[in-house]
Amino acid sequence: MSRPKILIVLEDAYLAGIYGRKFENDQWEVKTAENIKDGENIVVSFRPDIAIISADNNNLPNLIQYLKGLPTWQKTKIVVLAKDSERYRIEQALSAGADEYLLIGHFVPMEVVKKMRKLL
Repeated sequence: MSRPKILIVLEDAYLAGIYGRKFENDQWEVKTAENIKDGENIVVSFRPDIAIISADNNNLPNLIQYLKGLPTWQKTKIVVLAKDSERYRIEQALSAGADEYLLIGHFVPMEVVKKMRKLL
C-alpha cells in the first residue's frame, strides 16, 4: 500500500517544518511550499491526497474555488489551517470547497495528523 501524500503550504517555514516532521513520523510523504504558487507547481508532479493551506489570504474563498477548479487539484482534499475563528470565515471556506477548517492552537500537530488520517 502506498503512503499517503500531503502538501503543506504555509508561509511560516518553522511551523511547516513542525507539521512536516509529524507527518513524516506517521509514514506520510511530505512536501512543503511557502506560497500557493509554489504549491500549485508541486501538485502537478506530487499529486497529494491532502493539501494544508494557510488562511492568511484575505481572498480565501476565491483561492479555494480557484484551486478546486484546477484539474491537478480536483482529487486533492483542501484543509485550511487558520488563526481566525470567526464563524463567517469558517463558513466561507467550507462553502467554497474546503474539506476541513482547523484552528492553529486548538490542535497539537499530532492531532492534526490523526484528523488527516480520518479525512483520507
